[in-house]
Amino acid sequence: MTVPADPDAATRLCTACGLCCNGVLFQIVRLQPEDSVKQLEALGMKFSRKKTAPYFNQPCRFLHDCRCAVYEARPSRCRKFECRQLQRVAAGEVTEAEAGHSIAAVQRMAAEIGALLQKLGNTSVHLPLADRHAEVLADAGPGTDQRGLATLARKMEALAVVLDRDFRLPPGGK
Repeated sequence: MTVPADPDAATRLCTACGLCCNGVLFQIVRLQPEDSVKQLEALGMKFSRKKTAPYFNQPCRFLHDCRCAVYEARPSRCRKFECRQLQRVAAGEVTEAEAGHSIAAVQRMAAEIGALLQKLGNTSVHLPLADRHAEVLADAGPGTDQRGLATLARKMEALAVVLDRDFRLPPGGK
């Protein structure tokens, strides 16, 4: 993990963001070999399995107001993850304030999409945004608001572009 010139900047940004835990940035988090499934299950974490690797779904049930309720015992992927915004602040490419504006813009975009999903009949707030979008498309019938679906598609595409550019890490990690 890179450390910004102001080490508290990462904490301030993360506790104002939550995009890596709320189902906007990711759909699942895979556990790593160093993670203890038993320990995490004892905290109340629920896991699924893909092949043999356990994972948990997003939004994370332990996220409360952009804070992790199991922070000290969180899985290693959560512990090590650093979004592109944090990396850019640490590298001096953007200021903390600029990163904060980017976070707020994405949060607004996600909220608009959430409201549109609700309007289109999807109330599955326990699912990641991408899964909710997929559900709306799968459930779309002849009576579905086509204009709403088109707006949703545009907004989801715009969100994906911003997430890929400003938050997600490229394949390979950096």
